[in-house]
Amino acid sequence: MELLIHPEELSSRWIDLAKKHRVKRLSIHPWGGKNAHRNLIDLLDTLETPEYRAKIDALIDSGVEVGYEFHAASYLLPRELYAEHPEYFRMDENGERVENGNFCFSNADACAIVAKNAATLAKKLYRSANEYYFWLDDSRKGSCCCPECKKRSFADHQLHIMNLMLREIRKDDPDAKMCYLAYYESLAVPTEETNRDGIFLEYAPIDRYNNGGFLLEGENLEVLRNLLDFFGKDDAKVLEYWYDNSLFSKWKKPPVSFTPDSEAILRDYAFYRDLGFKNLSSFACFLGADYVELYGEPDLSLVSEG
Repeated sequence: MELLIHPEELSSRWIDLAKKHRVKRLSIHPWGGKNAHRNLIDLLDTLETPEYRAKIDALIDSGVEVGYEFHAASYLLPRELYAEHPEYFRMDENGERVENGNFCFSNADACAIVAKNAATLAKKLYRSANEYYFWLDDSRKGSCCCPECKKRSFADHQLHIMNLMLREIRKDDPDAKMCYLAYYESLAVPTEETNRDGIFLEYAPIDRYNNGGFLLEGENLEVLRNLLDFFGKDDAKVLEYWYDNSLFSKWKKPPVSFTPDSEAILRDYAFYRDLGFKNLSSFACFLGADYVELYGEPDLSLVSEG
């Protein structure tokens, strides 16, 4: 099992928990949403400090890998470029170029900037595993609606961008791999982009937990099977929300009291393994020191079974 926590939650306590529950990798996940790029900048600044690096070192020394997963598009194409180059940015449904949310996937100059900045970003992630999770922006409607972008699906655009980023990163890290996040608009199989060498699937079905959720059956199951067929099962990874108290707290502090749904978690473990997933992971945010102070230690007993 792999877990994701917010940067400020990493502590000696989480290091001990990760070792106790046989967590394979503990990944640092700065907050998403409209301020994701600013939160990523804050993380990078934190990673330069000796104090935080000592925590990362202690985690790795305890036998737990370190990763970083975040929404990165608005960081990789800085919003400050909008004033001089609005053509780099996405067109909304009204035909206006807007600086919020992703960028124009058909603009070659914008894509080149994103790819080069991704290579620079990869080198800033202290002692990271060589699997990179540079997600597009955290938005249900992040597509560019310009005439060129509308010719291709969001899934095709995302895979194209992931390939460009990986090509640049591999100039310094030849063994690097890049995640294709199946989430919101990208919860679909690409149809045009065929190159997926080094690209692996990360399936994050957040809508299972929104508006009553959905079942992993019927059309939803068919999409998931098709994604696995397209990307392959060897490195495929589930990113679930079993322990994500930030979701259950509606991303607002103070956190609510958290009780894992043990029956559902065990059922999901078996379901995903039967499909061929070898790697299971879950957000585990909002379970930091403030949570313990309010409610005591959360029940993470099933983590070791994932």
